[in-house]
Amino acid sequence: MAYINSNDLPDIQQSEPKIKMPIMEVGVENVEVPFILESKYGGFHHMVANVSMRTSLDSSIRGISMSRLLLTLKPYLDLPLKSKLIREILSKLLESIDTSTAFMKFEFRLPIVRKSILSQNEFPIYYKCRFEGRAYKVRVIGLDHKEHIETYYRFFEGVTVQYASYCPCSAELSCSGSEGYPHNQRSFANVLVEVDSDTKYYLWLEDLIELVESRIKTLPYPVIKRIDEKEIGKIAKENPLFVEDAIREISEGLETLPGISDWIVKCVHEESIHTSEAIAINYKGNHGGFDGRWFI
Repeated sequence: MAYINSNDLPDIQQSEPKIKMPIMEVGVENVEVPFILESKYGGFHHMVANVSMRTSLDSSIRGISMSRLLLTLKPYLDLPLKSKLIREILSKLLESIDTSTAFMKFEFRLPIVRKSILSQNEFPIYYKCRFEGRAYKVRVIGLDHKEHIETYYRFFEGVTVQYASYCPCSAELSCSGSEGYPHNQRSFANVLVEVDSDTKYYLWLEDLIELVESRIKTLPYPVIKRIDEKEIGKIAKENPLFVEDAIREISEGLETLPGISDWIVKCVHEESIHTSEAIAINYKGNHGGFDGRWFI
């Protein structure tokens, strides 16, 4: 069989497109990769992430090499995943694809052991988490009054935390117990923060999870005995909350958390007596920062 030199093969992707229009983002998603994540509580987790990688594309180029995205990621799979590592991968993407913007997202489930509230039975809960990194080149005028290209980076961390919401209206309407029972719903807080690039404070995913759970008292447990169930019901009765109450609690907590420059949170209460879901979205309100479109 004759040897074929890849340099002799045509590269159609580098040809000129029929429609000369730039593309904001093009790439791959739903790529499963193994990775290592350091735990706040010591040790490392060996996990699998769902990865998205995208870059911009100039109007004069027909397509990018999708495989080059994965080949750029490949050397980093055996290293602990942190913001600095994602920044390095993004730098390599800008270089290898020769593009002006690059984006990466890692989605995975972080295991944390939860003890039952009274019986102390231990069992892991897997929290949906994500890391996002963005890099982009900008033309700036330097002190020498000449135009330069500078690269800027942004890094985000996100978690989804489940909780229970005990309806204040139904609690008030059935406070005696003889007129019925208040209803409860499974609820979720989706939190995404931008980590301050100038701070030396390291923000753990566990920090975000613990913040939400410290503000919302009505939490679920994997293993529940009768003494736990009685205590959980007592806590729910003492802490009824609307979706508006939940998002205000979490928002206030995020304002006190060091190491972040911006935040957005969406709370979803999966109603048990309505056919709809109750939602609330709140964000810090920085100019050029998060807005509701982040959770569309």
